[in-house]
Amino acid sequence: MSREDGHAPLVGVDRTIGAIVSTLSHPNLHGALVVGEAGTGKSAIARRLVSVLEAHQKKCFVVRATASLADVPYGSLGPYLTEATPQTLASSLSALRALVAYFRAASGGREAVVVVDDAHYLDDDSSHILTQLVISRTIKVVLFSNGIPPRSGDLFSLYTDGFISRVDVGGLNDTDAARLSAAVLGGPLARGAAHYLARQSAGNPLMLRALLEHSSATGELVERSGVWCLSGRFHPPLPALVDLGKTLLQGLSEQERTVYEAVALSGGLPQARLARLGEDAVAQQLLRRGLLRNSGTSAGPVRVAHPMMTRVVRALVPAGRSAELRRSVFDDDEVVLPALHEGRLDYLNWALDCGVDVPAPVLLQAARTAAHVSSPESALRFAGAARAGGEDDAATVEEVRVRINLGDYAVAVDMLEKVRGGAVRPMTVVDAAVLTALACVRRGENPSAVHTLADACTARLEAVLPDRAAAGPDGAGEAAREAVALLHVFGWILEGQYAAAQAGLDVLDGTVRSAESAAEPRLPVLGRVFRGVVSGALGKCATAIAELRAALEEVEGSAGDLEHLHPQVTVEYVSALIHAGEFAAAADALDEYRQRPVVSLEYLSGPLAALEAVLEARRGRFRTALQILEPALISLRRLDSEMLLPYALGVASWAANSLGEKGAAKAFEEEFSGVSSTGSRALLLLGRAFLAAGGAGTPGEGSDLAGLQGLAETARSAPYPSCEKDTLELLLVLGDTARAWRLAELADQFEGTEAEVLSHYAHALADSDAEALLMAADEAESIQKLPLAADASARAMRLFDERGDGRSRRLALRAVRRRQSLLEGLLPHEEGDARTTHELTGREWEIAKMAAEGATNRAIARALVLSTRTVEGHLYRVYGKLGITTREELAGEMAGDDGTR
Repeated sequence: MSREDGHAPLVGVDRTIGAIVSTLSHPNLHGALVVGEAGTGKSAIARRLVSVLEAHQKKCFVVRATASLADVPYGSLGPYLTEATPQTLASSLSALRALVAYFRAASGGREAVVVVDDAHYLDDDSSHILTQLVISRTIKVVLFSNGIPPRSGDLFSLYTDGFISRVDVGGLNDTDAARLSAAVLGGPLARGAAHYLARQSAGNPLMLRALLEHSSATGELVERSGVWCLSGRFHPPLPALVDLGKTLLQGLSEQERTVYEAVALSGGLPQARLARLGEDAVAQQLLRRGLLRNSGTSAGPVRVAHPMMTRVVRALVPAGRSAELRRSVFDDDEVVLPALHEGRLDYLNWALDCGVDVPAPVLLQAARTAAHVSSPESALRFAGAARAGGEDDAATVEEVRVRINLGDYAVAVDMLEKVRGGAVRPMTVVDAAVLTALACVRRGENPSAVHTLADACTARLEAVLPDRAAAGPDGAGEAAREAVALLHVFGWILEGQYAAAQAGLDVLDGTVRSAESAAEPRLPVLGRVFRGVVSGALGKCATAIAELRAALEEVEGSAGDLEHLHPQVTVEYVSALIHAGEFAAAADALDEYRQRPVVSLEYLSGPLAALEAVLEARRGRFRTALQILEPALISLRRLDSEMLLPYALGVASWAANSLGEKGAAKAFEEEFSGVSSTGSRALLLLGRAFLAAGGAGTPGEGSDLAGLQGLAETARSAPYPSCEKDTLELLLVLGDTARAWRLAELADQFEGTEAEVLSHYAHALADSDAEALLMAADEAESIQKLPLAADASARAMRLFDERGDGRSRRLALRAVRRRQSLLEGLLPHEEGDARTTHELTGREWEIAKMAAEGATNRAIARALVLSTRTVEGHLYRVYGKLGITTREELAGEMAGDDGTR
């Protein structure tokens, strides 16, 4: 990997260079106009381009235009006019002839390409003469420009006149930004950290490097076990970051700076607000230069192109000017909240900066949202402002929410104890109880603590609420009582008491919601989530997915008011899809969340990354799963919001064992024992099942097949139907066909495509039906369950072998080999199922190798002193053993086989 500046590799430029090279190869085009904003590495791309073009036998001439030479005639072309006399330069025609002679002589018969860096600074004479050289086909040209209107239009008119094409240099995509960040930092990044850096810098390499320097220096980025993670705390910009902002602003006119600062401070301004500045033409120029961006609709807001510049500008602009700018676009004390993804949090920060009186309910809602979208500083600020407005208890609750999201559980519980005993507002009492319950169970306490807290909350509500009968069914506090009922449901789910949870939800569904309850839209969403979780645990997969998708749609349709629930609902939705075997839909849901304009960085690094790894493991991509899991586990160890760490450790051990990495698998197993009391009892049991499955696949090395059988019985008696189904599937794939009947019985009761596949697989196993097993294998592959597909086809192959059906066995063998080749790492028990070249005898291998290399049967016979018929017989047996029918397939089988017996 090349290094352009001695510090980090140049990444993400191959597409741009490819587009330029393609343009230069076009018979009807004479070059390219390459446009990119400052900091996108145009000069580095130009240097790389020269080496690429030279390798393509073109002769390159580099012209470096600068602002200091912009008023000097032929200043930029000076290096190529050293032999020219003053008389020559006095005439543009004689100067043109001199350059034509120079380029023709220097190119030595090769195509001449002039590469102009910072072409917008070219002086008039240089621009004019280069234009003539292009039109006369003496040279081709590549112009690098930052989009600033050029001093001379001659050369740039080549684009408008169709002589050259335009190539835009965009920002780095997320993958390339992560590569550059890892190179600069010297190690990989957690998913959330990579996402944050890419989005904040908008992929601009210069800004990305400045942000990396700031984040690592302030502790926003910290290294944990070799992986760079976000600490969860953000800081004002350091001088280096501020200097970058100053440089950008110094390049703007006074009008441009006014517009840019107003847009940055506000988080985003609709066109109507922007028009109040009276600088619409200036805004359009900033949009063209890539410093601002719009949302794609005429009514949408205009925002800064690089979100990191919002806090840089906030640090740069004095308080008085900031207030003046706000008055120019908003009326005094006007609070008109934009949507969350259109800059709501930045808007409120600006309003507080300017002393605007923001209503306390708005601040509390914003604090809750900010805490869940990785903006803890904003959350604490909003909560503090609400406290100043008289909302002391509610503000404490929101401050505690930040502490819980940072993992400060002990401090959180102490702060909430006072609120639970003294608050008088019903939903504040409930929120304090809910947060206390979350803190307790996340730090490993028994889920029964949830019910204790819910009962104490009920008692407190009865003390602060009027008599229920006297108040009537629509009296105050109905929403609070419903929330307490949902808290009990949460406790039952953690305990695995799904019947009790379902009964509690049924009671809630049977009640008429009060007006106050309807004013708490999070409660219906949480009800849907819990119904989805319970349905999934009981095998009602289609119902679970429908409920959770509906909950997700309610959150997405709330204009940001329910954004604090989005990460949690996404986790449950993706988990339901994975456990229902809807792998493609799960991958789409993960990608859908990652692409949202506002996300939880903590969830991207931890829970969602862990679920992505689980998805890959269930697809049989064990190495990919482990690569995703290792940094995800580091994030989960710091903060396990959804209590997935034990489950993720179980899957990690299974994946490591499948890759033969016994040391890593053992380490995951040992760590599991230290966290095995945290979270859902059903999920803990499933984590243990994956641990046991990893050990069960290595007979003679601590095989735990009996332990896995015991876990299946525990899941059955609990009952945890979904957990039992997954455990039985592991058992069957590991060879315990005695329980095929039970998996068939269970799968027949489940909803969804995966249940049908498992039913067909289990019934075929119980009936020793080879043909049905092959059909089940095809069905499993169609839903990306490759481990199951490989196992089913291998079992079918063995059954055909026992029946003496050689032809069917060979067809099954080919399916086994293909499916096992798609797995990353082998399930240990499957080794040897697929027959390989190592089953060939020495003579068979020798003949097969010669045939694969193209020798005819007659040539092989002559070389080995055999009859042609004998060679044909050997090849027939080779084809049968390998499950192939042609020499082309034989060549593929023998490729890379060194003949080691």
